[in-house]
Amino acid sequence: MQQRIGSSTAVMRRWLASSAAALHRHEDQLNCLNVFPVADSDTGTNLALTLDAGATAATMINTSLIGELFQICAHHCLEEAKGNSGTLFAVMLAGMADPLADQQRLTVLGLTQALEHGRVRVRSALNDPVDGTILSVVDAITSAARQWQDPEDSNRNLAELLVHLVDAATEEVGRSGEVLPVLRGTGQVDAGALGCLIIIDCLAHTVRGRHYPGAENRPYGEWLGTAAPPFRAPRGRRLPESDLSEGGVEFMCSIELDALTAARVRHELARVGESVIMTAMTPAAETIRWKVHVHVPEAATAMSVLSEHGKPAGITTEPLTAGRG
Repeated sequence: MQQRIGSSTAVMRRWLASSAAALHRHEDQLNCLNVFPVADSDTGTNLALTLDAGATAATMINTSLIGELFQICAHHCLEEAKGNSGTLFAVMLAGMADPLADQQRLTVLGLTQALEHGRVRVRSALNDPVDGTILSVVDAITSAARQWQDPEDSNRNLAELLVHLVDAATEEVGRSGEVLPVLRGTGQVDAGALGCLIIIDCLAHTVRGRHYPGAENRPYGEWLGTAAPPFRAPRGRRLPESDLSEGGVEFMCSIELDALTAARVRHELARVGESVIMTAMTPAAETIRWKVHVHVPEAATAMSVLSEHGKPAGITTEPLTAGRG
């Protein structure tokens, strides 16, 4: 009986709560590591607030189905998503929900299928995927799960797989320090990738019935302190290929569009801005509600594109200025 309880919706609720708490615990450290795509010192905050939305939603959902839990939590995460990192986690969780739609337990096979769907969903949401980021961690754990040889349907096997995924994610996070040009030679790693690793490790601990001890007590904990002076990125430091002038804003909203118009909007946003993320918030239909994220010189730049095709709602903007976090 213990094997079946260990991967239930109750455990998934505890995972989301544990992840939110862990991200808040390391929020300032992750903020200090934040240099991609702009050094605006908010990755830890963005991930923590987004996970808060999912964890809160999970406490209000009365379901025994993993997929339904993930889908509803993902919707709340998308509604409240903050920044690149928060939006991508919400997209990943939404993608994972589909293969688990009728499952009451998370299994090795179910997790493997869910990760693959989540990876596809994340890649489809990004206009310009960049290696060495959250995306690379998602790719790494999906590949590691796909190569897992033991199909046994037990919580023990699931726990062992998750430990393996944590190892794969840790290796990928370490690689980010050399893959991202802005991090080379600094001894730092990508903040979003490290935040994603913490979330995965929280899942591994929760499924095993263990309390997550804090990242400082894990093998990857040494990376948390590498952003302290003199290694913290200078104010306004950006990737060399960035076309945005100093400043700019992070613009987020939702908008109802048909699929063809959404593709056109994505292209137009990519032409005037950077870090474009677009993902469906509602099921496929003639008109779909989309979550939009983009970095632009000013909010009016994004509005000029979006208002030509629909009526943006839930608009939020944040200055792309170093030191905000």
